[in-house]
Amino acid sequence: MNMRLLPPSASGILSYFTRHGTAANLILVVMLVLGVAASTQIRSQFFPDVVIDNVTVSMRWDGAGPEDVDDGIVALLEPALLGVEGIESTASTASEGRAVIRLNFQPDWDMARAADDVKVAVDAVIGLPSGADAPNVRRGTWRDRYRRYHIWPCFCRSIVSFCG
Repeated sequence: MNMRLLPPSASGILSYFTRHGTAANLILVVMLVLGVAASTQIRSQFFPDVVIDNVTVSMRWDGAGPEDVDDGIVALLEPALLGVEGIESTASTASEGRAVIRLNFQPDWDMARAADDVKVAVDAVIGLPSGADAPNVRRGTWRDRYRRYHIWPCFCRSIVSFCG
């Protein structure tokens, strides 16, 4: 039997698998089995849960207009609150007789510590209007679970109407 000698450039892994088809098929089967086994361990969700942890600082000042509230409350509180560690974003609202500052924190941040830090920062602010109520610091969490309950009835209705 005449065997043809291969040049040294054809001695790589692709050359090996072209000469030994059984080895290539065996590796393919092993990869498929491992892929199926791994797919049972993967955590998956159609829509991920969205959780936003926040702390809200609100303060009332009866009889004050929005500009007075902005100048007298928000302008003093906001710079002090921006120094709190872990803040991802802020939103401030000054309306007639009321100021609201919402602080959104990074995911998995210690919210008990965050609320305490915000309370300390608010207590350290001097120069707030004397006619205003004491600041109210409140911790909250926003969770988006709406789609979990409402996507499946629509999906099932479309399947039933398609199949029926």
